[in-house]
Amino acid sequence: MLASSTSFIDSIAREIALWGGVLLLLASVLSFYTGWNKRKLAGVISETPRRPIAEVRSPGVIRIRGEISPRVPRETFTSPIKGDESCVLSAWEIKEKYDSPKTKSWERSAWGVKTVPFSLSNDDAELLVEIDDEVVGNETDGVFTPETLLSADGVSVEGLQCEFEAFDAHVETDYDEPPPGRVAEFLEHTDGLSVDPMTTLAGDFSVDASKRKYSEQTIKSGDTVSVLGYARPRRDGMESTAHPADLVVTPTNESTLYLSQRPFDEMPNGGGALVFSLLTGVLGTGLLAFRFVA
Repeated sequence: MLASSTSFIDSIAREIALWGGVLLLLASVLSFYTGWNKRKLAGVISETPRRPIAEVRSPGVIRIRGEISPRVPRETFTSPIKGDESCVLSAWEIKEKYDSPKTKSWERSAWGVKTVPFSLSNDDAELLVEIDDEVVGNETDGVFTPETLLSADGVSVEGLQCEFEAFDAHVETDYDEPPPGRVAEFLEHTDGLSVDPMTTLAGDFSVDASKRKYSEQTIKSGDTVSVLGYARPRRDGMESTAHPADLVVTPTNESTLYLSQRPFDEMPNGGGALVFSLLTGVLGTGLLAFRFVA
């Protein structure tokens, strides 16, 4: 009887060690990815001194900070979730909790950015910034991208990372509760989004309704932001320019555009995430060793 109880407890301990080790190693990998990329960004920041916009006259990676203004007067929009006016960029996210099967966890079902071209200015000089609208989610081709992990208070999509002082939920709806009119219109007119549950759940489950959290942060005319990215000539064939107005900053295949409300010097360098990755990796390896070796 005692031997049977000991064997049962040992079996349970090994099962816990297996799944605990797997989860810790997964956390280690994700934390390492986040920390390594923040470390790389910190390196780019240190190698790219902040410059007055008036001194930006040739293509290349630049770091600038300035005040936002719409490229064309009155060419702004009202943000789809918060209802902020005079916006040039909205970074948004939708999380869902489904009615079947019952679950206590929230799934990040869609996120993206909505933008118009805008200028960044300081010291009487300005530079054009152009970013395309982007939607990523369960009803698009890219449910998950590694870039998703890189913005703790914001949104990351391919080629673009937006960081804010805070990134909070501003609208919440219960099961079978329709979204407010402004949000419903945004869902209806944006490809890849739906008023219906945008679930990844498969199999025999029938998901009829979902709770939702809509988060958003905006950049408006008059705000001050930092931009780190590649400036290229606005016209093809130009290798040098005489004025910042001849350049445009955009995401490229080779260079991510970073946009932050805070100065880049205040952003974390990834050291904490790398230490966490090391600790969870060691613990996870130890648990798996106990499961398969002990």
